[in-house]
Amino acid sequence: MVIRKGKEMDSNNIGKKIDNTKLVNAMRTMRANEDQDSRREFFQAIAPAMLIIPVNFDKDPEVDEEGRIVPGNGVKINFALLTNTNGDKVFPCFTDDETINASQFNEGFKRIILPYKELASFVLKSNGAVNGIAVNPFTENCFISGEFIKLADEQAKKGPLTQTKIAPGAKIKLRTPKYQPVQMLDVASKFLAGHDNVSKAYIQMMEEPEKEDKYLMALEINGDEKHLLTELIPLLKPHSFGIELAFVTTDNALGEKVAELTEPFYTKEGLDDNSAPQDKE
Repeated sequence: MVIRKGKEMDSNNIGKKIDNTKLVNAMRTMRANEDQDSRREFFQAIAPAMLIIPVNFDKDPEVDEEGRIVPGNGVKINFALLTNTNGDKVFPCFTDDETINASQFNEGFKRIILPYKELASFVLKSNGAVNGIAVNPFTENCFISGEFIKLADEQAKKGPLTQTKIAPGAKIKLRTPKYQPVQMLDVASKFLAGHDNVSKAYIQMMEEPEKEDKYLMALEINGDEKHLLTELIPLLKPHSFGIELAFVTTDNALGEKVAELTEPFYTKEGLDDNSAPQDKE
């Protein structure tokens, strides 16, 4: 991590080195009308963002010939924290000079610039001591929970998403969930309504020998489902009761079987309801 000393850091003009216009617009859109589209726009804008972070050093760090500070050699950076209404500690960060200048962090703090992804990694490494990130906490106040950061990190580590497939000779049993994950299906329906390439979605429980039961969601989709699932899975996991999620498309043999067994929990608006499969006895 490299930051600059002197005028760039101490005279409150460090924000001139970054441009977060797209992110600020996305936050304002989400504040005016929070829905799946505005949330997606926000997360797409913040992923590559560089943000202003209020900090303090426990002692003056060394400076190289170019005037750059390279933290290390016993120099400790203390990040500012805020406490939200739930009593959780969160990292405050800012998109531009004007926003931090109008905050309580305008005086008494140094400023550094960090990528959002690096700040998110600090949340993960805090082991629950820090519970999220507040972007422009005194104006737009967009909060990213530690739980969401953890889920997104886990999904990224899994790599490209693939459909669940039946191994040759595998004994698979499908059944209707005993307790319908109503909130999870509601979140999924609202998300899918914003994707014109998804016609229907179905849910079943999948049982496999010597494995934990999991929710199996089948999507009738036109095109590649991997990008869609990358966004959808972190939204659903908080509502899955800790049960693993698996996904197939209805042109997959397993997905086709799901569509035969049950009616869709989601049907694209305007689609002929008579085309929905019926439950089988």
